[in-house]
Amino acid sequence: MAITVQEVLRLPILQTAKVKTAKNSLTRYRVEWVSAIEGSVENFVRKDEFILTMGMGYENNPDQLLAFVRDVYASGASALAIATGRYIFDLPKRVLEFTEAHDFILIELPWEIRFADIQRETMDKINEWKETVSEQSRTIQKQLIDLVVQGEDLSGIAKYVERHLGWGIVFTDQTENIIAGGKKTEDLLELWRNVKQDESISIEEPVDRHIEKAQYGKQHMVKKKISAGGINRGGFIILLPEGEEITGNVLHILEYLSAAAALWISRQDAIVKTETRLRNEFIWNLAKTPGYLTDQIHNRAKLMGYDLTLPYCCIVGYSENMDELTKDRYDHTQYGLKSLVYYMEEEIRYAGKVVDQQVAFTLDDDLLIIYLETGDEASVHYFLDLVEKRLNALIPGVIFSWGIGQHQDGIMQFHESYKKAKSALDMGRNQKGIGQRVDFDDTRLNRLLLHMANHSDIQDIILSTLEPLITYDQEREADLINTFMVYVNQNSNVSRAARILNLHRQSLLYRLRKIESLTNLSLVNPDDIFLLNFSIKVWLTGAIKTE
Repeated sequence: MAITVQEVLRLPILQTAKVKTAKNSLTRYRVEWVSAIEGSVENFVRKDEFILTMGMGYENNPDQLLAFVRDVYASGASALAIATGRYIFDLPKRVLEFTEAHDFILIELPWEIRFADIQRETMDKINEWKETVSEQSRTIQKQLIDLVVQGEDLSGIAKYVERHLGWGIVFTDQTENIIAGGKKTEDLLELWRNVKQDESISIEEPVDRHIEKAQYGKQHMVKKKISAGGINRGGFIILLPEGEEITGNVLHILEYLSAAAALWISRQDAIVKTETRLRNEFIWNLAKTPGYLTDQIHNRAKLMGYDLTLPYCCIVGYSENMDELTKDRYDHTQYGLKSLVYYMEEEIRYAGKVVDQQVAFTLDDDLLIIYLETGDEASVHYFLDLVEKRLNALIPGVIFSWGIGQHQDGIMQFHESYKKAKSALDMGRNQKGIGQRVDFDDTRLNRLLLHMANHSDIQDIILSTLEPLITYDQEREADLINTFMVYVNQNSNVSRAARILNLHRQSLLYRLRKIESLTNLSLVNPDDIFLLNFSIKVWLTGAIKTE
């Protein structure tokens, strides 16, 4: 609070002054400046200014004096002091009635008191008060920073503000969810929401300070944004005590409070970032580094909240379109890639809690590497159902392909389980397309085919068998290879294969004859069918490349 009219009247030089009207309002009006004026008021009087006048020119004209008093009142002055004994001897009744009716402080001064002395002593008092306020502000600033440095959280900062300033305060995130606050956080947030919805209340929004201000009855409310690292991180809502206005000092304290909150948020971000990096490196090394397991590994795992004595199955996911979907949303807004990774980790941890199994996670470029405590096979797919559902809520339309390590891989088999999951992922994407889940247990035939594809003689046989079909499909944009696979999978039943391919029976027969003519193989010869089927399966593994 600034000094009041009552405090000014307590100055020694004003002991003989007489308050004529609005005696009960001496503590309600603030004084920020004092000046003397004669004649027209116009724009020379500021709000909360203590005005001195001799009434020069109004000695024989009560109506003009009343007009002068009206103008001073309308300017927002805190009080008007008239020196009597030279120009004005008695204050007119109409002037007294007006000031009393409008609760405006009117003071009668003895002629002997010099205005210069009143101005000097009043300004000394105001400057003394300003210095006291500045010192208090510096103390508050230092204390707020000390609280953050000492490890106090936002709740502790809120309690300090309530205890030392008497302000109600609540910290919120960007969507006005409560993060921390004082005694009545929910009531304060609800009050602010009501103020925003009340069309009769005007909310000021100065652009330079990122502050919203509103008056609620006899109290003032403020909402101040908090920025950390150039990113909007929410804000705080303040309810000032009754009678306290939003002065320059209050705005300074709000800036100090905002700086302390931003410092706390930055420190928490740094802590979370370091912990996340250490956890990710730990899981990455478990997956990628053979022989990483040492005698001290269990102690490191416990510090990070992991229990390595449990059996885990590795799951590797590949984001097929996350870069495309998140380019505009996350690269140039408040979220950022680091925040996206944090949110993804939270969703994966949530899914682990739902299935009641331990989970560890890291991100390796576009790969999600997840270790899930081994349960039954159904729990793995239920876990992935939850992960996909929540990631789609976070990034609508995102598609993941998954590879699952062998079920019941056992204890301390992290690297081996990762290799199996990654192999299953690669095989699934090459042969089944994107968005599929492939379990390593279901890739035994593919692994056999991959092993055989490494022999040069087999490669020559496969290429000589398939090259005519591959070339024909590429040049004519045909689909002979898929036609053959559907035909074989339907046990050479032409009618069923035609329905699946959505072809006329004669069109399918034409394609089958074309396959025979290109490969010099007969589709009624079981050995020829086996050779062509085997060649296609090996080629689909991706191990053999054509020119």
